[in-house]
Amino acid sequence: MHFFKVLFLAGCLFVIVGNTFAQDDLPRKRRGSSVVDDTTKQIYGATTSRYYFEKDVFLNRQINYPIDTTIHNYHRFTFVQRFNNLYQDLGIVGTAIRPIYYQAPEYIGATSGFNSLNLYWDVANVKYYDTKSPFSNVRVVLGGLGRSTTHVAFSRNINPRWNFGFNYRALLIDKQVQRSGKGDRVVKSTYYDAYTAYQNKDSTYRLFVNFRRHRYQANEFGGVVPPIPADSSIGLTPNEEKQFFNLQDARPQLLKATSEELRTNFHLYHQYQIFGKGFQVYHMLDDYRQSNSFNDVTAAETNTSWTSLGGFGDTLKNSVTFKTLRNEVGLKGNLAKLFYNGYYAIRHYDMEYANYTGNKAYDTDPHLNVPANGNEHYLGGKMSLLLDSIGEIHAWAELESNGYYRLEGDIKSKWFEASLKEMRYAPTFIQRSFLSNARTWSGLSQPLSPVNMTQINGYLHYNSRRLKISPGLTFTRLNNYTYFTEQETAAGLPPSIGPKQSSGSQVIASPELWLSLTFFRHVTLSTQTIYTKVLQNDDNAIRVPDLLFNGQLSYANIFFHGNMDMQTGVDMHWKSSYYAPGYDPFTQQFYNQSAFISKSFPVVDVFFNMKIKKGRIFLKYNNVVQSFTKSGYFPTPYFPGQRSSLDFGFDFLFYD
Repeated sequence: MHFFKVLFLAGCLFVIVGNTFAQDDLPRKRRGSSVVDDTTKQIYGATTSRYYFEKDVFLNRQINYPIDTTIHNYHRFTFVQRFNNLYQDLGIVGTAIRPIYYQAPEYIGATSGFNSLNLYWDVANVKYYDTKSPFSNVRVVLGGLGRSTTHVAFSRNINPRWNFGFNYRALLIDKQVQRSGKGDRVVKSTYYDAYTAYQNKDSTYRLFVNFRRHRYQANEFGGVVPPIPADSSIGLTPNEEKQFFNLQDARPQLLKATSEELRTNFHLYHQYQIFGKGFQVYHMLDDYRQSNSFNDVTAAETNTSWTSLGGFGDTLKNSVTFKTLRNEVGLKGNLAKLFYNGYYAIRHYDMEYANYTGNKAYDTDPHLNVPANGNEHYLGGKMSLLLDSIGEIHAWAELESNGYYRLEGDIKSKWFEASLKEMRYAPTFIQRSFLSNARTWSGLSQPLSPVNMTQINGYLHYNSRRLKISPGLTFTRLNNYTYFTEQETAAGLPPSIGPKQSSGSQVIASPELWLSLTFFRHVTLSTQTIYTKVLQNDDNAIRVPDLLFNGQLSYANIFFHGNMDMQTGVDMHWKSSYYAPGYDPFTQQFYNQSAFISKSFPVVDVFFNMKIKKGRIFLKYNNVVQSFTKSGYFPTPYFPGQRSSLDFGFDFLFYD
């Protein structure tokens, strides 16, 4: 870490005085006056500043991606919309979020299980730049109802072989339920990273270093208090249901509950070519830390069902810290069009429960029965084959010392793509054991077996100037699937939330169709339809909607001799009614429930995107239907979805 701090300060110094450094390695001789005419001609732009990813360098591919200047779907700034509405949040941008459909985990070994904020961390992949001039990007979204986001990016080459940059992202989101005024936050999120990339003169040695940090704070309001139906046998009347969505009448379940998470990661990757691209050695290091906490002053809460949860004084609290240190060494190279890789990795993990009887670790605690720390050893290899006539093929095999493994493979071409995943992975720490002043469970009373997963996915593609169509299918089979669900408690007490491992299997088939049709040259209709059939669902463990639909009708054109791009249209999202998983603020876990149906509701947004030279703007009106019906939807039980509001956003690109 000290090394990175020194590197970071050195990079800042070079940024400040960078104009005093030569932009190449050769001495320059002054031969009279030379003036660059940058007042009448724009020399630098999107073509002189490009970015690339470390994973491409690892695969011995130098792919330089252009700076994103498109306006297509520029208005989709919320995380749910950016990922085609395939995620479930708490109705407000920046809140706890989960995938609607099963996703294989990233790691087969030990993980904390506090995954409700993973998307906000994973989406921030570090981009490394090659710039001919300083590059910066400022993006601001001023969303209605006090929802604002900011993204600032900066990068510059210190010399042609050394680049430095940073990113800053902030989410400042106000409450939707009983908001007292501007700045009454439900979410405050701050992310930043700093990175550098270096290579020597002949590129035989390459170095990538980055540091990432994300701090997240939330007021856990627990959803809204439901109105009491006049006749409980028939449920809520239309007028009673509308109370859920009335900003004045809605009341939060919790008043004093807060959660907080801090994640950091220091990453180092460097490689050395021994025989060109034919044989290389590399080393990769990741130092990861995740701290998560929850606190609620139950003495000040009015929700009696919530306060009966603990009975341990006037507060409910838990705090955990999960740390890993992974070192990987390996060899890789190219044999003609075949890329090969073999590696060994050791990963140390450590889990601490800080708010239970004052202890910090539980290596010998008899209630835990799960090692709080240990070492995992990995052997693995990757392969990639480029075939001009077909496309490309990738494969990955990995075996862990506790018997966990992964086998992955995929093939891609312009006509079709297919993938296969076979995994055996560990249940998360919070599923195996949890210690707090209110709820406790451990592997001693409920030992959990590794989860087995097989997933097959495939698409066919047809692309023409007017029509694009891609039918596909995802088939998933699970054994020993582990999840959170409501559990029975003593008479008079509300259901408790805890982990459960299915005693059987789950088999899921999801056929899917993507369609894009362009007519009248500038009008495009795009749709995505997913139908899901759960062929086997022991313990009713999987909860997904039968049908999900995304659609967009848009008009796009370029005016004023290419100086103004615009796109305007309507977005529509709909999914069928289902028992969407609920959200437990105390453990920050989504769980299966069978009491609240999230009813189908068409979410319709109207948008306008425009780009003029280096600037882009958008206007979007959210949830048009609610403006007329005064009703809404619940993406998560008791958590109302996004209300009708007007959003405005803009960004500017600077190349000097």
